[in-house]
Amino acid sequence: MSAGRQHRLSALVALALVLAASIAYADEAPLDGLVLVEPLGSSDRRAVEAAVDAIEHAPAQTTDLADALFAAARTCEDTLVDPARALALYDRIVRELPGARVWSAARRRASVLRAQLGSGGQHARDAMALAQLVAGANELAPDELVRRADELANAAWPGAPDAALWLAEWLRRTGRLDEAQARYAAVTTRWPDTPQAIAALRSGAGCALERHDWDRAEMLATRFPSVEPADRILRDDLLEAAARGRTRDRWYLIAWLAIAGALAALAGSLVEAALRGGRWRPSLRPPIEVLFLAPVGAVLVGVAFTAHPLIAPAVTTIVIGGLVLAWLSGAGLDVLRARGRVVRGRAILHVVACLIAVGALAYIVLTRGNLLDQVIETARFGPDP
Repeated sequence: MSAGRQHRLSALVALALVLAASIAYADEAPLDGLVLVEPLGSSDRRAVEAAVDAIEHAPAQTTDLADALFAAARTCEDTLVDPARALALYDRIVRELPGARVWSAARRRASVLRAQLGSGGQHARDAMALAQLVAGANELAPDELVRRADELANAAWPGAPDAALWLAEWLRRTGRLDEAQARYAAVTTRWPDTPQAIAALRSGAGCALERHDWDRAEMLATRFPSVEPADRILRDDLLEAAARGRTRDRWYLIAWLAIAGALAALAGSLVEAALRGGRWRPSLRPPIEVLFLAPVGAVLVGVAFTAHPLIAPAVTTIVIGGLVLAWLSGAGLDVLRARGRVVRGRAILHVVACLIAVGALAYIVLTRGNLLDQVIETARFGPDP
């Protein structure tokens, strides 16, 4: 059977099931809206269209009708790329089902789509182009996607700020943070005092945190509207995150300096021990410290990869760094012992240097892997059950 015939058959089957359910339960019980929603997740477009059609024609006594209509509207936006059809479904919820749980969300989406389409549908073409762009973003080359989004953002239609804001969000999601930051700023400049500008302000502050631009994050956070309690809470959270990030950056630099200082001290100790007392031949035999720590480190790495794969790379880096430090320390102490020099004081200094360096290395790898907050939370509240 050809693929086209299979698609047509599945669409007919979906529609037949819905109609059969309607007939079977018409006289006994109201139609279940959740049953109507299930085919919306099909990979067959015809089956999805049939399911949306069935929901559109569902009787008023259908249970969970508002949820079914809302799900169909979202499907029209995301899958069928038909904003006009979605608007009609949202309007039906607002008009006929004022007590529904999704009524407020439907009203918001209807307002957004009505602004994009225009009062008489004169901007339907641009609205459709934006919907298609959003739906097919993963299938387009990045440069082509940016070009199309810029065209929609620069066109004279009510959805231009939505296109610009969506492009900024897409750039942020794909890791192009500098470009995203510039796009957020453009939205707030071109369309001030609009919902899109407020959204760009919030997202821009979050993007600044991801870029470690603490000053910009604080500046944007202070521009948040403070009418709603949620806005004040978000502003305070962002300001706290910026202050915390600035402090962590400072400690990150200190950690690198500590590692560099420890390595220099251990290497200097080895060189000093080698130069005093005659000629020194480097030995490839690992010091006793390394022979003792290597099996322990191997066990830690194995446990990490088995039980906690997210932190395994961090554990591996710390173990390798610790072994390098132990090798340098042990090599220097072995030379001192071989030449009959006092070891105890030097050994204590080596231990202190290694502990500082390992602690600094742990801070660096946890910070770079975005694991520091998880470790702090685990230390406070214990591991997850």
